[in-house]
Amino acid sequence: MKLPCNVIQDLLPLYHDKVCSAESRTLVEEHLEECKQCQNLLSNMDEELEHPAAAREEIKPLQAIQSAWKRSKKKAFLRGILIAVIICAVLVGGYIGLTQWKIVPVSPDVLEVSEVSQLLDGRIVYHLNVKDNKNLRFIKFTTNEDGSYYMTPMRSVIESKRVSDIGLFNQYLMVDIAEDNAYQQHYGDGIVITSCYLGPVGNGILIWKEGMELPAASEALEQMLAGS
Repeated sequence: MKLPCNVIQDLLPLYHDKVCSAESRTLVEEHLEECKQCQNLLSNMDEELEHPAAAREEIKPLQAIQSAWKRSKKKAFLRGILIAVIICAVLVGGYIGLTQWKIVPVSPDVLEVSEVSQLLDGRIVYHLNVKDNKNLRFIKFTTNEDGSYYMTPMRSVIESKRVSDIGLFNQYLMVDIAEDNAYQQHYGDGIVITSCYLGPVGNGILIWKEGMELPAASEALEQMLAGS
């Protein structure tokens, strides 16, 4: 019995998957011997099953490329974070260096020394006035081999402005030559201080030198500095 194509085509999926009855299989095979159209439909079913496997093989290189791209993207992201952290650290360090490290000597042109005198206990006192509008928080002390003792006001590269009229930039300062010599003898190089300067080494303002007679400090200054 010859069945029409539409009936055979309904049976083809069952025939292809080998789940139809023996009678149906016989009918389909008899039909396929004479029908080119149904043969082509059966062949297409085989190709559809082969294509997914082939497609998977084609996708593997694409997946590898995608995976490599994701890894490179992740590395680039981490590298970007690291570079950003380094830049921030450099900027913060640079800001701290420029605003906090006291590495720049104050020019003697803006240093004004007055009222140099000697207290009853032998200490030398003088008034320091820094004539610009910048702050001053640190003085560096250096003793040269020739006995020259330098008190050098130091600032940051970028120094803040004053917020008041009271500070190290406008103050009475003292030098205890005897105490400094004793320290040098016990803990230093044994150098005896023979002169004292305010300002950068080699370009300071003379405060005292050996053999110099200084006026006695006023009674008001003695009282103000008593116990200091």
